[in-house]
Amino acid sequence: MTRVRRPDRFIAGICLAFSIAGCGSGGGGSSGTGGSGPHGGTTGNSTGGTAGTAQGGADGNPTGGTAGTPQGGAGGSSTGGTAGSAQGGASGGSTGGTSGNSTGGMAGNATGGSTGGQGATAGGGGRGGGAGGAGTGGASAGGRGGSAGGGTAGGAGRGGAAGAASGAGGQAGSTGGGGGIVSGCVSTKQWPTANPAAAGPFQVAADKNVGPLAGYTPDPIYGDQQQRFNIYRPKDLATSGYCHPILVWANGHTDNPEPNPPLCVVDSAANKWCGQYLPMMNHLASHGFVVIASLSTTTSKGDPLPTIAGLDWLIQQSETSSSPYYHRLDTTNVGQLGHSEGGMSTCMVASEPRYKALAAISGTRTLSGVHTPMLFFCGGKDTVVSCDGVRDVFRTVTNQPAFFIDELNSDHGSWVYQGAKGVSLSMAAAWFRAHLMGDTANRKYFYGAGCTFCTDSRVKVEQNSLIAQ
Repeated sequence: MTRVRRPDRFIAGICLAFSIAGCGSGGGGSSGTGGSGPHGGTTGNSTGGTAGTAQGGADGNPTGGTAGTPQGGAGGSSTGGTAGSAQGGASGGSTGGTSGNSTGGMAGNATGGSTGGQGATAGGGGRGGGAGGAGTGGASAGGRGGSAGGGTAGGAGRGGAAGAASGAGGQAGSTGGGGGIVSGCVSTKQWPTANPAAAGPFQVAADKNVGPLAGYTPDPIYGDQQQRFNIYRPKDLATSGYCHPILVWANGHTDNPEPNPPLCVVDSAANKWCGQYLPMMNHLASHGFVVIASLSTTTSKGDPLPTIAGLDWLIQQSETSSSPYYHRLDTTNVGQLGHSEGGMSTCMVASEPRYKALAAISGTRTLSGVHTPMLFFCGGKDTVVSCDGVRDVFRTVTNQPAFFIDELNSDHGSWVYQGAKGVSLSMAAAWFRAHLMGDTANRKYFYGAGCTFCTDSRVKVEQNSLIAQ
C-alpha cells in the first residue's frame, strides 16, 4: 500500500514473485485468482481441503460434518442443532460435537483432534449447545478442541445453558481456539452509539511484538525470521467497564501496521513502503476495538494463517489470569479486515466460525462458507486491484448482507491517509460498530435504500438484497 505511485517495474517485480494471473488489474474476481501489484495475491482455492471440502470433514460438506450438512449438526440444520435450530442445540452444534461439527468430523477433520474437532464429545456447539462446553482442551493431537475439551454443562459461543469458558482439557492437545467460545468478560456498560467519522472516545495504547511467532517464511521483508504481533487497544482496557470486541487485521503484501525498523520502514527515496496502516489501527482502537495485527508481510500464506494464529493466542489470553487481556475481551464478537493481499486473506477465512463480520479492502478471492455480513471496498483510481474484480466477488454473496463501496478518488493506498473523515476509516468503524458492538444507529450507513453511503457523492455503492431492505 502506498500514497505515492510506485514505478511499473516494482509492480511487475511483485507480480513475478507471486506468479499472478491477470497482474495489474485483478483483485480477485469470480474466478478467485487473487490480486496483483504491490500487495499482490496468489492463485488457488480459498481454504483447500481434500476432495473438495473447504476445511476437511468426512463427507465433503463445506465446513466439515459427517453427513454433508452445511455447518454440521446431527439433524442437518444450517448451523447445528438436532432439530434444525439456527444456532446450536443439544448435540452436534455448529463448531463442536462428535456428530457433524462445523470444522471437523469424527475422522480426518482439518483443524480438530481425533474426535470432535472444535467442541466437546457431547456436542458443545460454537454458537449454542445444551450439553458440552467450550472445546478448549484437545485430544491427543487436537488442534482446536478435542474429545475431552469441553465443559460438562453446556454454554458455547452464542448460547447454551451455563457452560464454562474453557473445558477440563484433553489428554495432550493445545487449547482449542475455535470451538465453543464463551466470553469470560462481564460488562457493566452497554456500548453507546458514536460517530464513525471522528476519533472514538478512547485513548489508544499499543502492545508491540507480543504473542507467538507466526507466518510463512521466507517473508518478503523479514526473510527466515517469523514475526509476532502488534495489538492496538484502548489505553484504559482494565478499567473501561466494557467488554471490547476483537478485530483481526491482515496486512497487504510487504506491509506492516506501522514501521518496524530496521527492515520495515517507509522511505520514499529508497522506494520502501512498509508500515503504512497506523491511521486505521488507531482509529479502530479509539472506538473501543482491540485490534491484533500480524507483523508478517505475506498474510495469505501459512498453516495456520498468521491472522488465525494471532486470534487463537488472543482468545487464550482472554482466559489467562496473568494476561492484561484477562476478561477484558468480548470473544463472542470477533471480526477481520485486511487490505490488498490482506483482503484476499480475509476472504480465505470467511468460513471461520468465530467471525461475525468481515471487510475486504482492495483485495478479494473466491469465497466459500460466508456466514457473516461482509463489506467490500475498492478505490476508483486503483490500477493495482480493479474495482470490477472486487465487485464480482461481492456479487457472489447472496445469503448474507453484503455492501460494495467504490471510493471514486482513491487509488490502491491513498485511502488510509484521509483521516477519520475519509470514507475508508469511517466505513470500517461504522461497519464493525454496527455488527460487533450492537450500535444500531450505525446501521444507517449501509442498510436500507436511503443509507448514508448510498447518497454520499464521494462513493459509488451497491447493496445486495439482504442489506437493501
